[in-house]
Amino acid sequence: MPGKRARRKHLGRGEQLEFLDALEGTSSSGTKRPERADNDNAATRPGAASRARRARREARAQVAATAVTGEVRPRRKRNPKWGEMIAILLLLVLSGIAAYNQGLLDGAVAWVTGTAAVEPGHTDTTGQQGPQGEPGQTGSSGETDGSGQGDPQGSTGGPGQSGDPSTGGENGTGSGGLLAPMEMALSARALYLTMDTAGTPSRMASIMKYMRSHEGLNSFVIDIKDNNGRVPTKPPEHIPARAGSYSHLPGLIQILADLDYYMIARIVAFQDPYRAEQEPERAIRRADGSLWRDRDGRLWLNPYDKKNWEYVRDVALWAVEMGFHEIQLDYVRFPDSARGLEKSGTVLMPGYEEYETRGDCIAAFLEYMSEALEGKAYLSADIFGFATIAADDMGIGHKWEQLADSVDFMCPMVYPSHYYNPGIYGFQVPEAHPYEVVYKAMAEALERSEGLRAKTRPWLQDFSMRIKYGPEEVSGQIRATFEHGIRTYMLWNPANNYTDGVEYVPEVEIPEIPGDPSGS
Repeated sequence: MPGKRARRKHLGRGEQLEFLDALEGTSSSGTKRPERADNDNAATRPGAASRARRARREARAQVAATAVTGEVRPRRKRNPKWGEMIAILLLLVLSGIAAYNQGLLDGAVAWVTGTAAVEPGHTDTTGQQGPQGEPGQTGSSGETDGSGQGDPQGSTGGPGQSGDPSTGGENGTGSGGLLAPMEMALSARALYLTMDTAGTPSRMASIMKYMRSHEGLNSFVIDIKDNNGRVPTKPPEHIPARAGSYSHLPGLIQILADLDYYMIARIVAFQDPYRAEQEPERAIRRADGSLWRDRDGRLWLNPYDKKNWEYVRDVALWAVEMGFHEIQLDYVRFPDSARGLEKSGTVLMPGYEEYETRGDCIAAFLEYMSEALEGKAYLSADIFGFATIAADDMGIGHKWEQLADSVDFMCPMVYPSHYYNPGIYGFQVPEAHPYEVVYKAMAEALERSEGLRAKTRPWLQDFSMRIKYGPEEVSGQIRATFEHGIRTYMLWNPANNYTDGVEYVPEVEIPEIPGDPSGS
């Protein structure tokens, strides 16, 4: 304001010297000024001393701030440089992220060894089972194959395992690229974990607490590429997958492998909306070139396309580097709602001319994957449970004998709840007979695998649909598996909330069951 500027004190050079002289008690010529005769009287005047001190302070400030022009300017505070502030802030953020990830890894050791001072509670809601997470419902595993069995591999559906280092240190194979002893694979008893469960500290702490309180579990099946095309963290540049936010998860995998848990990487092969949208030429498309969707609105990659084979192979080899002992391929099939459409021209799936049947294509893909993983990891494939009794490939590429010579383990999803049609295995409601359904399915699987490479490791049901499943129903399925001499299995619960009181390693005898197709 003009008025305020007019009141500012402006001093010439001579006046500046006079101010200094007044402060130092000297004249401009350098001689000491004489004492004022009335000094005592001045000191006795009210407020004189305080006014004098204030005058000296103002004089010092004005002299110090005088520019060459003689103008007295107010002193300004130095503002910090914004660039420096941003750089410091970024360093703090990056340091915090590094410390956080290191903390998760440090905590992982405590979780899996049981040495944590305080075991975190199960406070995370990731994977809560609901309308979108119930097997057999729209949005998860609502697909049916037309033969009475629903697709148990939904957006939250698929197989499952979990571990316990009870096997000791002899078989440790923690470093990626070393083939685990077959004994570990043949005795793997696992829980399925989503990527979110394995990557969330509170959830993983609860899983490890469950593992330590239930004898017999010694393995995990963990999502490394899920139904959304997501991987745990930023992948290598040659893998165009959707990056998740769990950068500490590979470190946790290595820790679990070093502790002799048998680690299985679940990789969703051909249902991948992310890659389908990023590279539509690799997806199943309509005749007009637009993306084709199944009855649940999901996008699929073209199983005939060799570039998609390479993509899945690269993810699998990355998983081996993390420390996984086995690669398990889920959705390793064609969508059932597009049966035969490539030959009619209704959908575009370039490359189909090379194969007589869809089963030929899937078998060739599994052979390709087997060669890529030879000497590094075992290979398993998740198969429709109904494949144990179906004579053909059901239009999706799942014919038992065709695939069983290309993998180490066939993993039929023999969930009793997914045998919808009355009369299957002689039961009006197969879901109400979990022991019998699994027993008969295993008999079929073993008979059809005779003389072939693959062993059988089933997916068993630890979730409820129309009938409530508890420890008796889950234990019955395990007992049926053991009674066929199969000591390896995986439990599936889409929310990763597993049943208490299950007998994971039953003592069994071989019973006689009327109508048993194996004849025992």
